[in-house]
Amino acid sequence: MVMNLFLAQAESSAAPIVGLLCFGLIGLFLFFSGVFVVGQQHAFIIQRFGKFSRVARAGLNFKWPFLDMVAGKLSLQIRELDIPGQFKTSDNTFVTMILRVQYSVIPERASDAFYKLQSPEQQISAFVLNVVRGEVAKMQLRDVFEHQDTIGTAVNEQLSLSMAEFGFLIRNALVNEVRPAEEVVTAMNRVVASENEKTAAKNQGEAQKLRTVLHAEAEAEAKRLQGEGIAAQREAIVKGLSVSVDSLRGAMPSADPQTLMNLVLINQYFDAMRDIAQGDKAKVIFVPSGAGAYRDVSDQLFQSFVNASETANVPIPPALSKKKQVDEVSVPPPAPRM
Repeated sequence: MVMNLFLAQAESSAAPIVGLLCFGLIGLFLFFSGVFVVGQQHAFIIQRFGKFSRVARAGLNFKWPFLDMVAGKLSLQIRELDIPGQFKTSDNTFVTMILRVQYSVIPERASDAFYKLQSPEQQISAFVLNVVRGEVAKMQLRDVFEHQDTIGTAVNEQLSLSMAEFGFLIRNALVNEVRPAEEVVTAMNRVVASENEKTAAKNQGEAQKLRTVLHAEAEAEAKRLQGEGIAAQREAIVKGLSVSVDSLRGAMPSADPQTLMNLVLINQYFDAMRDIAQGDKAKVIFVPSGAGAYRDVSDQLFQSFVNASETANVPIPPALSKKKQVDEVSVPPPAPRM
């Protein structure tokens, strides 16, 4: 009897404890099923009975068990999308281009990014190809290379307006690569090489022209200086002869000017012969030796110095001018023909 009574009391006291344990386990289950953590730069889409409820941001979040559910997860990080395509330029050349678009989800419009577009990358690619196709059609192939930033700016501006409606922010749009056909590249290289050859030929011609002009100017200047030097030399010779004749007149007052002049000329003549004979190179000179050789040499030397004086515009010394007048008077005029 006592044992049965004790067991009945034990069973009656254990019933509330088991109920509490079950209730606690159920509460823990509900608690952990309603608590979730969202990572940094991520967002969860919460639905209630299949309808959008809210966007859960980074950190510890709660939801109603069995009522709310996580419909999807979105990354708020910046993503890149490479979009290849073939386009036609205004000069009927096809070029392959690869465009790189950087985009991200706008946190405030995460629900639009999740619900409105089924495949965001395909939508972005289609829009980018459409914009680039219109921009490239306005340009020649050379302009496509030179104005890649213009194409990227146009894509960025138009794509930003269009994709903002769907909850996406376009960070940047770049033309990553421009690749024409191989035959087009070969033709362009030939054109550039031809232009370079033309420029090189033109520069070479200008250089040759400049060298010719400078050479001609230098030659003309050299001849002018040479003429001035010859004129100065002749002027100095004539002045030296005048001084020599004046010196001889002082030493030989009784001698006539003709004799003094002949003496000076013959002396200069023999000095020149001596200099020629003492030169480094061997020379053979035939000297006149007849009865009138002295007279011929004197007349030739006189005529040379007279010509030198007239060329240099130097007055002829008195002795030379007297000799010239005597020679002109002594030569009889030709007899008239009958």
